[in-house]
Amino acid sequence: MQNSANLMLSSKHPNRKLKKQTGSLDKLRALPATIIGRQMRAWRLWSWVVLLLALGGNIIAIQTYRGSMQGQSQEEWLPEVIISSLLIFILFLLVYLILGSRQRRMQFLLTNAIQDEYGYLRSAIKRARALQEMAKELRATLNLDRVLDSALTVCTVGLQEMGIPEKHVVAGVLLYEDGRLAVVAHRRLHHGSRRIELTEETGAIGSALSQAEPIVTTNPADDPGLSMFESLRRCQIAVTVPLRVGFQLFGVMLVGSEIKVHFDQEYMELFHAVADQAVIALQNAQLYQNLEQEKHRLLEAESEARKELARDLHDGPTQSVSAISMRINFVRSLITIDLEQAQKELFEIEDLAKRTAKEIRGMLFTLRPLVLETQGLAAAIETVMERIQDEERIQLRLLGGEFAEILNPKAQGVLFYIIEEALNNARKYSQAHTIEIRFWKEQNLFVARVQDDGVGFDVDSVTGNYESRGSLGMVNMRERAEMIDGSIRLDSSPGRGTVITVVVPLDKQGVHAG
Repeated sequence: MQNSANLMLSSKHPNRKLKKQTGSLDKLRALPATIIGRQMRAWRLWSWVVLLLALGGNIIAIQTYRGSMQGQSQEEWLPEVIISSLLIFILFLLVYLILGSRQRRMQFLLTNAIQDEYGYLRSAIKRARALQEMAKELRATLNLDRVLDSALTVCTVGLQEMGIPEKHVVAGVLLYEDGRLAVVAHRRLHHGSRRIELTEETGAIGSALSQAEPIVTTNPADDPGLSMFESLRRCQIAVTVPLRVGFQLFGVMLVGSEIKVHFDQEYMELFHAVADQAVIALQNAQLYQNLEQEKHRLLEAESEARKELARDLHDGPTQSVSAISMRINFVRSLITIDLEQAQKELFEIEDLAKRTAKEIRGMLFTLRPLVLETQGLAAAIETVMERIQDEERIQLRLLGGEFAEILNPKAQGVLFYIIEEALNNARKYSQAHTIEIRFWKEQNLFVARVQDDGVGFDVDSVTGNYESRGSLGMVNMRERAEMIDGSIRLDSSPGRGTVITVVVPLDKQGVHAG
């Protein structure tokens, strides 16, 4: 069943394929009449053959009797001839009746067999069409509700071919929401709060989720989980199918019947196929949602970066350029009055211009560190260290800079922004006197550590309210580490400084990684 459905779904023209199959079934349905017609013609032929044999035998018998009974009167041998002819005629009637009975029996059996096969194949095509529609929904939309509704339609069709009317079928899909199962799609699955609290005694639902296998329940009314649904309490049988991929559980699918039936292996495979399609839809919807969230986060990050750059330009170079312009005007008026004072002003203007140029170069370095592209990670980190040392009274040192060369360029670029973020945080908040950056290799891992001797902080209290404070520094560092298959760890406590450690696998991000 599943192979035939897969074949239809994988066809380049599935609708044409199903129509062709339906036409073949119509021909199959008309097959009994053709076979019966052939049987009738064969029966008539055999009847004539038997009749001719009987007549020929009778004539031969009469001639034999006439030849052998010469001298006897007609009254003596005629009764024997009549009796033999009657026996032949009775034999003919017996054969006629046997052939007719056999023909009618064959007609009955053949008609029933073909009609049963016709009904089964018709149901299989209907089931395959429902699976096709579900797959079509899966390809055409990311609307989870429509896909799950199609999944329940396939299950309903499967039970209908067992002779169960749709009004006696109960089905639903329950997905995890905030740690609880909630009904997101259903067919006659009524429940007050539409949510279920899972416990160890939840019955078939808990067993299906823990065992990751379908569970068939022959008395749903006695099941502690299924009995929460009024419509399932009226069912004679129900199957709970887990929606899972790998070790990730999304929820369960429930299918019940108010009429007593038996779910054989064929129908369990159907439920499995529907559940697999539903899980694909769940994964696609989840990935789409994650992409949407990531898109919004990137847009917000870009907007925040633009605002920060605008603030830096306004508070830094823009103010400095305005000051240079004003002082140049002052010097121009001062030249004719006090030449010596004008020269002093020019020296101060030169110093201000140099500081402004340095600020602009720092901003350009932040936007695109060319030294990272030309000289590598260690040189780029040293440039950041020099800029911090010029602005702050902090001692910085880099140890093991040569180990940066074992990373590929992409990993070096990502790691640069992580370390720069860590250094800026230490410069702004740590009140540290010394910051040490160290690189080394440990087995097949690259390790980078940024350590300061500052005031430190309570990690749990700070990381626990990032959203309320609007600070995403640590979040950004963690996400960047995940981009290069790495991990990051933050260790700190009040009065004991802060240590940030980044670990990157060399088999994936090494310079010789495949």
